[in-house]
Amino acid sequence: MIGHLGTAKTRSHECERCTHECARHGHLATWAPLLSLLLLLPVALLAGPGRYARLGDFDGQVEVQLSAADAWMPAERNLPLPESAWIRTGPGSRVEIELDTGGVWRLGPESQGGLADYARFSTGQRVTLLVLDRGLAYFTGESKGRDSLTLIVPGAQLGISKPARVRIEAQDQSSQVAVLQGVARFSSAAAEIDLAQGQTTRVEPGNASRFFLYREVAPLDADRWNAARDKALTTPVAALHVAERYGLADLDASGQWIQTEDLGVVWKPKDSEGWAPYRDGRWRWYSALGYTWVSGEAWGWLPYHYGRWTRHGELGWVWAPASNGVFKPGEVFWMRGARVVGWGPLAPGEEWAPANMPAQYAGANLTFAAFQPDAPVIDPAGFDGRPKEPLKVTAFTEALPSPAFYASRLDAVRPWVAPLATSSGVRVATDLPAVTQNTAPAPAAPEQRPAPPPRPIVVAAAPPPPDEVIVPVAEYVGTVIVAPPAQAPSKSAQAAPAIVAAAKTPAPAPVPTPPANPPRRQPKRPKDGGEERAMNQFHRDLAQANLAKSMDDLDEWSRRYPQSDFADDRLYDYMQVHSAAAHPDKVLEYGAALMAKNLAGVFDDQQTLGVLYLVTVNAAAIPRPNNPQRALGKAAAQAMMETLPVYFEASRRPPATSEADWQKSRRRLEAAARNTVRTLDAQGGM
Repeated sequence: MIGHLGTAKTRSHECERCTHECARHGHLATWAPLLSLLLLLPVALLAGPGRYARLGDFDGQVEVQLSAADAWMPAERNLPLPESAWIRTGPGSRVEIELDTGGVWRLGPESQGGLADYARFSTGQRVTLLVLDRGLAYFTGESKGRDSLTLIVPGAQLGISKPARVRIEAQDQSSQVAVLQGVARFSSAAAEIDLAQGQTTRVEPGNASRFFLYREVAPLDADRWNAARDKALTTPVAALHVAERYGLADLDASGQWIQTEDLGVVWKPKDSEGWAPYRDGRWRWYSALGYTWVSGEAWGWLPYHYGRWTRHGELGWVWAPASNGVFKPGEVFWMRGARVVGWGPLAPGEEWAPANMPAQYAGANLTFAAFQPDAPVIDPAGFDGRPKEPLKVTAFTEALPSPAFYASRLDAVRPWVAPLATSSGVRVATDLPAVTQNTAPAPAAPEQRPAPPPRPIVVAAAPPPPDEVIVPVAEYVGTVIVAPPAQAPSKSAQAAPAIVAAAKTPAPAPVPTPPANPPRRQPKRPKDGGEERAMNQFHRDLAQANLAKSMDDLDEWSRRYPQSDFADDRLYDYMQVHSAAAHPDKVLEYGAALMAKNLAGVFDDQQTLGVLYLVTVNAAAIPRPNNPQRALGKAAAQAMMETLPVYFEASRRPPATSEADWQKSRRRLEAAARNTVRTLDAQGGM
């Protein structure tokens, strides 16, 4: 089931949430019905570590709305911005938002935009979709590897893969896109075209049949600010010592890098006497993170979310960067009393539990603040003193209690993103009659304009990955022969999967529909108590994320019970374990057998979409795929695209899933499929 594409822990929990009988949680591998598959799609797609953008430099009146259920609040430097966060600026104001990809998104005066999609798949692929609702915005950056980066304005979208600097504007009656440097892929209902440096396009959402192309970019006053900020963030020394790509320039301006024998390279801020980390700032509650530190120091992004602090001899406080690249809310130990809380930094490498004394517990390292239940913010500023005897009035705790969650928050949604007239994609021709080429200068938009009333954003349905080229995909019609191994495949084996395939000239494939009366299936049962114990052992090891032991369990199960009611389920388990272990070639080997069974319109089988998804994303992850692997990956991507309209019919949406989440899941699957086709086409062969 698709819900099991995430971690083993997610898999164990999600089985218990199936709405119909499913014996997975009892370690009996009967598959839940399609409804459970659909309910779990968002869980599978959000299996990767969370992503957070940084609210950086800003001037004037800037406000932020972290989620649709939250009120607008004043901006704070170093505020983490999650997916779905929106930002707006007042007259004469501007703001800079740094992305974890190294890209920078800036909003000019009287503008509003947000992070419509900002997620990481379990495969590591990052999907970024930035929306400008009104006003002026700039973007500098690129999309690396298999990541997808798209900018949206009413009536058009812009895909960016290679380094580029672009300017986009959303006015009352039109939208405008200008490429300041590099190349970007422009798409609208009328055309799809590569925009080169010095070109501008304008579209009118109310008249989608045409767009205007200008051969120059009209300058704006804000261009100078954008260029100055780009220069300020260029080639920081910190990039030599830190893997993360944002918040670097502030470190170079505010401290120095020092080589140590025990911690390697550390960073020391230009602190003053009595300074300590986690003191200048506040804790703000995030539902996905808990209380998260928002530093008041200009440089306070990376040192509080990607590493730990320690007092290092004569150097004083230094920051040791982390190596795992996972965003943390702030790594501290907590102390809690009746109306007060305290905290202090955890030391690098320290594995602390509340029953133990923290390594860096000392009066000089502690910070206290008043605390009330349900407090969304904990601010040490203004706290009039510390507890006289902290150890007697407080107790160590791993985390503070969370504020109350009100179910009414689930009803809050963003304005829906309506599709353009062409829902199946856009194509471009060099001599499109709908294109109006104009050699006159592009019209310059005023720097300040009255804010229009709220309105829905009009975008192209399913934003494609950067540089997408819509091409025919070969229909996979050959014979697929794969025998599951009786023993675990050798790690040193380099043989290609036993896939025999033939390709023919593609023909338009009809969108498949589920059978009106799917055949009744006999319930699956283990052969005997031995098979049940083998299955139980596999699921116990998988729940503990022990991939090596899980693989051994599958091999033993296959050897002892080659003929099993759960043979297909076992192949799917092989796919998931190999995917988690980063063996994409093996995922395709086992996926080929299931595709041969499931691609014949059998849409009552809830494994289908999970199989197609795993084959699709893993085919793109193989560094040098051979021709059969490319054919299989493209066939899976195409089949997944064809099944999505069926799976995501409005009548199939579970009541507990919002329309926005429903469509977001579909867009992400479509983006993964298109990215695989683009990647495999670029690799050649066939």
